[in-house]
Amino acid sequence: MIIFKKILVAIDISETNKSVFNTALSLAQATGAELMLLNVISGDKNNYPNPFIYSGYEYDPLDESLFTIYQEQWEKFKQRRAELLRSLVEEATKAGVNADFSQEFGHPGRTICDFAQTWPADLILIGSRGLSGIKEMFLGSVSNYVSHHAPCSVLIVRENRAS
Repeated sequence: MIIFKKILVAIDISETNKSVFNTALSLAQATGAELMLLNVISGDKNNYPNPFIYSGYEYDPLDESLFTIYQEQWEKFKQRRAELLRSLVEEATKAGVNADFSQEFGHPGRTICDFAQTWPADLILIGSRGLSGIKEMFLGSVSNYVSHHAPCSVLIVRENRAS
């Protein structure tokens, strides 16, 4: 019998990941496992702060005010994500599950696998947007990477799509 004591939950802060969290919470309640919510911040996402794109500003590498604006935007971005992670940890705690969170920077797939190795996780829960074929080839698939490189079992929670 496989017993999960430590479940790593890869959270990308999207609506689809609420189902990933809910699945992890149910599994942790059933098995007595603890949860670690992991959000990986990577520069390849469209909604991340970008130092080169600010309405009304023309980029000048020597302009410190632009860098200050970028730093402020970045801190707000990280803070919003941390607040959401804290609320999920609080929800898990109220449900009787020991939980914590971490924000890491880097390539999502590699960072999830490395974190699972050092924490050390018995199971990784990760969401999937359901990309396939050409879209997956060009956009990449974090869940695919993790399923092939993880040091432990991986459970992929698929996005619910209407038929």
